Amino acid sequence: MSQPPYHLRTNKAADRFAFIEAMRRLERLAGPLAEYTYYGLGGAYLEDIRLVYEFYPEISMVSIEENGEICSRQEFHRPCADDRLQLENNTLKSFIATYEAKDEKSIFWLDYTRLDYTCFRDFITLLGKIAVGSLVKITLRAHPADYWTWEGERPLERKGKPEQFRRRFAAVLPDQSAYPHWSAKGFAELLQRMLQIAAQQALPAEATPFAFQPVSSFYYSDSTSMFTLTGVLWPRGDAAAVEKAFNGWQFANLTWTSPKLIDIPDLSTKERLHLQRYLPCSTPPGATLRAKLGHLIEEDIAKSEAALDQYAAFHRYFPYFLRGTP
Repeated sequence: MSQPPYHLRTNKAADRFAFIEAMRRLERLAGPLAEYTYYGLGGAYLEDIRLVYEFYPEISMVSIEENGEICSRQEFHRPCADDRLQLENNTLKSFIATYEAKDEKSIFWLDYTRLDYTCFRDFITLLGKIAVGSLVKITLRAHPADYWTWEGERPLERKGKPEQFRRRFAAVLPDQSAYPHWSAKGFAELLQRMLQIAAQQALPAEATPFAFQPVSSFYYSDSTSMFTLTGVLWPRGDAAAVEKAFNGWQFANLTWTSPKLIDIPDLSTKERLHLQRYLPCSTPPGATLRAKLGHLIEEDIAKSEAALDQYAAFHRYFPYFLRGTP
């Protein structure tokens, strides 16, 4: 069965809204968002551009797209006038190679659908160029099935794939025996550690007073398993300022701890409206919401409560997709 269109995937949508929240808190840390330019890979529908413009219309925006036909489609889907949004027909690698910050703060979303070493190279190059106070989000494919298959409950190596992974990513592996994990969580944790190493290579402590400070990280299924990390370039000795800006955000990850799972259940609009009156709740949300709903949404109580825990955590970021008549 074909997957929902890219801009209509629930977990991806929640990830976008979490990014919007990170941007809001960035303003507390580094000043007005009007001083920033947003750079993203908007795709045909410019979904991230639309959200940035909707929440922060003061930000200048650049969408980078190498496919000329998709650029034409982006022209059709522009959410705002030309002076606010620039459509750049270019490869991301070429754009980063020629990018000059000129002390202007930026927000980048390196939204990859693949996992190649070039993604890490782009990340390293960009961190060496952006101005202090800039925010960078990077999203990578984190799909264990690319490397493993399953025989019952036992993972089996796809012939040569884990070893290819070790060779391809040797420069950013925590050790040479590291391998792509067969679980989505384990794989995401490894990618986060690899990005931490890449950030340290880009900004060595002995050479620069700035560091890449993480602010959030997630993993989720988006037709395939994905991992995403967001962080800010900030002075090494002032981590307390970042902590203050992101204090109280339940999704903050400021110390490279394990990424959080986004796995929002499918609920009807009627179910969501019914549950909304009980959120947020101080009691264990999964059990509370299951009782209030009065029926299971998964195959058993434990899975239903786990799914409703996810809904409680991300309900503010859960989009509504409605059918309309044009």
